[in-house]
Amino acid sequence: MPKHDFIFVDESGDPGYTHDENGRLLSSSYYTAAALHLCDDSFGYINSHIATFRYYTGYRKELKLPPKQEVFSRLVEPISVIAESDQNVWASVVYLDKPAYTGRYLKPGGQRPQDTVRFRNYILHCLLEHHFQNHPLQSQQYDLVLDRIDMTDEEISALKSYLKGNYNIPTPTHITHASSIYVEGLQVVHHIASGFKNVALGSEIPKAQTFVTARDITSNQYIFP
Repeated sequence: MPKHDFIFVDESGDPGYTHDENGRLLSSSYYTAAALHLCDDSFGYINSHIATFRYYTGYRKELKLPPKQEVFSRLVEPISVIAESDQNVWASVVYLDKPAYTGRYLKPGGQRPQDTVRFRNYILHCLLEHHFQNHPLQSQQYDLVLDRIDMTDEEISALKSYLKGNYNIPTPTHITHASSIYVEGLQVVHHIASGFKNVALGSEIPKAQTFVTARDITSNQYIFP
């Protein structure tokens, strides 16, 4: 029985919504957020795969592979095999088409106007709620590991308060902000998030990522603040 759970989270796309003088969108037209869920007894499967991948491909740097390249599938497909063989590995993603998005904090105006920090926090909340509806914790505690972004101490504290004690999601035991350059779990979840950017714009889910529990939240309206 696992003693600890770990949730790695990364995004693809930016949280902004700005236009040039001709009305063309300057920000990304999509936004995705992904979670990779491991337990203390499942790290070895992922670590062994990444080590093998690096050995045979010669990649020594941080993994940043374009979704349409064959090497991307070579990285992700074995993870789907691990996930589908009941090894305590799960993944989830939420995604949205920005121009069609009807939720809060992205666009100017409205009851919940544009705020990039709150938008990120809100989507993270959507992601965790979606994930835990399908993949509950296997232990009584979990670490939430986020890819490091520029956040002030006040913003980090606000995020902790936002996630703490919410009845829709378990409260993280620890929240860690790390650089993906030294955390393999964040490098893996980065590719899950980036692999869904075309899905957000209408493409089918790639074969290598059918193991991911996905949800389109373009027109989603959650009731939490």
